[in-house]
Amino acid sequence: MKAQHVLAALKEALGDHLRDPEIRTRTVGVKSPQTMEEIWGKIDRDVLLQAAQTLKDLGPLHISIISGADLGEEIELLYHFTVGYGTEGGEVLVTLRFTIPKSDLTVPSLCGIIPGAETTEREKIEFLGVAFQGIPDSRHLFLPEDMEVHPWRKDEPELEKLVRRTVKWEERDA
Repeated sequence: MKAQHVLAALKEALGDHLRDPEIRTRTVGVKSPQTMEEIWGKIDRDVLLQAAQTLKDLGPLHISIISGADLGEEIELLYHFTVGYGTEGGEVLVTLRFTIPKSDLTVPSLCGIIPGAETTEREKIEFLGVAFQGIPDSRHLFLPEDMEVHPWRKDEPELEKLVRRTVKWEERDA
């Protein structure tokens, strides 16, 4: 599978809701290096399910992780997919990102399309306070169930009491 094919399908399905798309190439591996194609783009949360279904229709779809960051007034979520996962035709990495205001941290769950998304969605519930509509199970996985603070949020008033030390890059971002 080629990145151009995947990007064309996303553009057709999402139209103007896919912004700043680009294809990046990188080399992975040491003994027998391979070139991987990656697609990066911005979307609106309203088209997340449509984007995921479009990718799934192209071939086996895997979600590696949803990464996230506190940007101040917004939370940024980055969805890291692999299209054509495990196929001889090749895999294409796709990262779709969007921001949501802290005043509305609701996002549709991908679990209806990719059941394996549940673990990474539950992690974002705990650590960033994102609410996923339609997630089958929203219980905590990593933190105590009664812990109400979100450790990856910069605006958590109780966080200083819970964090004993930081690493250099965390101090730089503070």
